[in-house]
Amino acid sequence: MFKVIWDKENNGVRLTMAPPFGEALNVCPRPVFWEELDFLGLDQIGWRYPHCEEPLLWACDRRYFYKGEFVLETIGGNLFDSPRVNSIIANIALEPTNLTLLSEVNEDSLFLIEHEAMEFIDQVFDSHVAKKKSNPNIEYEQLTIKLNEKSHQRHAVVLEDCGSFDIMPEDEVEKQGKRKIYNSKIESVIVSFSGGKDSQVVLDLVSRVIPPDRYYVIYSDTGYELPTSLSLYDEIRDKYQAVYPSLQFLTAKNHQPVLYYWDELDTPSKIHRWCCAVMKTAPLYRLLKEISGKGRQPNVIAFEGVRAEESSARATYARIGKGVKHSNVVNVRPIFDWSVTEVWLYILTHNLPINKAYRKGLNRVGCVICPLSSELGDCLDHKFFPQTAKPFIEKLRENAKKTGIKGIDTYLKERKWKVRAGGNRHTSSTDIEYQITDNDLFAIITNSKEDFFQWIKILGKSSIKEISKSLYEISLKFRDKVYAFSVELIDNKLQILVKNCGQDIVFVSLLKRVLNKTAYCVHCEVCEVECPSGALSVVPCVSVDASKCIHCHKCLTFKDNGCVAANSIKQTSNIAKSNNDMNIYSIKKFNTFGFRNGWVQAYYKSPNTFLNKEAKEILNEKKQLPIFSNWMMSAGLISAKDKTPTYLSVAISGAYHQYPSFFWQIVWVNLCNDNELCSWYSSKVDYEHDYSREDLSALMANSFSFIPDSTRDNALKSLLNTFKESPLGAVLGVGNVIKAGNKTSVRRITNNDLALATVAYSLYRYAEKKGCYSLTVSEFYNQAQTEGIVRQFGIEREDFEAILRSLEQEQNQVLRAELKMGLDNIILREDLTSEDIIKFMLK
Repeated sequence: MFKVIWDKENNGVRLTMAPPFGEALNVCPRPVFWEELDFLGLDQIGWRYPHCEEPLLWACDRRYFYKGEFVLETIGGNLFDSPRVNSIIANIALEPTNLTLLSEVNEDSLFLIEHEAMEFIDQVFDSHVAKKKSNPNIEYEQLTIKLNEKSHQRHAVVLEDCGSFDIMPEDEVEKQGKRKIYNSKIESVIVSFSGGKDSQVVLDLVSRVIPPDRYYVIYSDTGYELPTSLSLYDEIRDKYQAVYPSLQFLTAKNHQPVLYYWDELDTPSKIHRWCCAVMKTAPLYRLLKEISGKGRQPNVIAFEGVRAEESSARATYARIGKGVKHSNVVNVRPIFDWSVTEVWLYILTHNLPINKAYRKGLNRVGCVICPLSSELGDCLDHKFFPQTAKPFIEKLRENAKKTGIKGIDTYLKERKWKVRAGGNRHTSSTDIEYQITDNDLFAIITNSKEDFFQWIKILGKSSIKEISKSLYEISLKFRDKVYAFSVELIDNKLQILVKNCGQDIVFVSLLKRVLNKTAYCVHCEVCEVECPSGALSVVPCVSVDASKCIHCHKCLTFKDNGCVAANSIKQTSNIAKSNNDMNIYSIKKFNTFGFRNGWVQAYYKSPNTFLNKEAKEILNEKKQLPIFSNWMMSAGLISAKDKTPTYLSVAISGAYHQYPSFFWQIVWVNLCNDNELCSWYSSKVDYEHDYSREDLSALMANSFSFIPDSTRDNALKSLLNTFKESPLGAVLGVGNVIKAGNKTSVRRITNNDLALATVAYSLYRYAEKKGCYSLTVSEFYNQAQTEGIVRQFGIEREDFEAILRSLEQEQNQVLRAELKMGLDNIILREDLTSEDIIKFMLK
């Protein structure tokens, strides 16, 4: 809402909606205190300043300003080395910011943002909690869901003045200024307090709105906490309980120390950030289950200090997020749109306690030695809190030494430990082997850590029969099928055979996750808090109450491989191979948005300028445009170098309007060759078979186990959106999307109506990839074949051979087809390329 400008006269900042031209700051500043200046050694180079409570400078990233003038910047800094100081002005005397004047010049602006946030908090509490009291048994959201499906329009439940409720379209709700009533059956309200500035402001705002006996304040002690955060929590608790004696402060903590998990799960990294889930989220929701007394996860509103400005990822969040991390939690972010300057102005003008780590120069006061922290953050953690950081640094040294890394100090300074992708260096006697033969799945687990007979209960209703002390038979119902298991214990090995299950993609995927849990479980608590019915307990050992389990499989699908431990310490030899084989158009390049016909149509109206000009009026520049460009590049329509139209794009542009089916046939051939997502779909998904979204997700998990679930899910959304929004779906039958209620399925339909040029182009692309121009019809119909025209379109052999005969008679003689006397040879011309086919056949 507000821009920030310097208040030079008072050595402060000012919020304004109408900044003078050129004065608005691009980076919102934070206050700088004397403790940080002492650390930088400014008192040793002639700078003079008081040791006072007020700020002395303001910093935009690592550039420091005094009364709006740039006076200092810092460079470098890492775990062992302090940052270098580049002093622009030497021998300066600093006067502290006048907090009274700072408050006065920002009074109106702060009044607006804090009261908007308080109104938002009140509205959320009122609509989710307070107004539910009148009709506690009504499932409001179920009413709207049914009406949405029936009318294809979003509706909301609102409370009328007379006390009754009504359902109306959401846009009408906005017009009339009505307040929505949400369902959720909220049982607890919490403020998640971290010791950081953002959660501190949220707590203060909530305390001014919601009665103190209606919510809890929960602090998660992760074992990584800075001493200043722990002491601030005590100070904050005493401060608020002195005013609100009934306000409860609770601390959530994992039953194991954090370094135990460093041994069991390996060090956390940017890829494997198990630390947040294991040490923060799981203990918090386990505590909520305990205090609710219901034996299950309660429905919760969690007020939190997440802000859009903090990262590009958080900028995509919503201010209210239902089921973001857990289906039973509504995450509410009152200061989501606040800048860091606005947060600090609130703290300073309301005289709230300040975490002393901020005064020392830390931008964030989360965990010590965090895989997401900056080099400067590592430096400050180590310099100011050496005893807290010491055990973690020693563990990093120990792990590096075990791995045989040379130059360990350099390894730590350059933060290379933070990029760990898998568990190759992790030593474990546990192992799993899988094999599917003749539709049977056979698995061997060596040195399993948990009880398979407990974990198998979550897959489906089962009965276990003991044949002998080492041999068991299990009958398990999964959906509408019953599977027979044979389980044998031989020394330290668990052998499991499941008959006739290989074709059930979802079952096999979930069963593998059960086996992962059996093998690797370290009782980290994370999957327990995913269980909505309270059937699962993992401390001190795994126990599943079959009478409570509803077989929702949330404890299996919440994480890659179904298990935090399995995901973190799995071996990555296959990952490296997969990444080396991956072309630039990997599934990671396609996120949610598909290759939409409407966008292609707009592109061909002005192909030379569209991506740099017209596209910005149609597509979201940050989210949609990059993905559309990736689709165009992998379809061979624009150059990867400068995104200009390719020869192919120009050649078939006319066909887009006159013969759209041919255009999209050529596009699909290229996508199957150069787009990892489409190549996977073409090779793995069979024809004339309905695949649910869950089926496709399980197939992707098997093929791309090295890629996070969220990335795979976004890629699948992108593919399904392509089928829905382009002729590739219903017209060409590549992926006919079928909607039944809230269920989506996809069916590949055989397409025998292909253009001659499409078949020829596909054959030449196949030959170029194989390096062989002598082909056979039979090789395309081989069951092991994953590429080529038959996998791409499902064309039947009789029609394929008819097209080959026509191509043989084509004036350019692009191929010879020897299809008589039992022969099925296809001989292509080695002097032609796939691009030549387009040139010749589109004249």
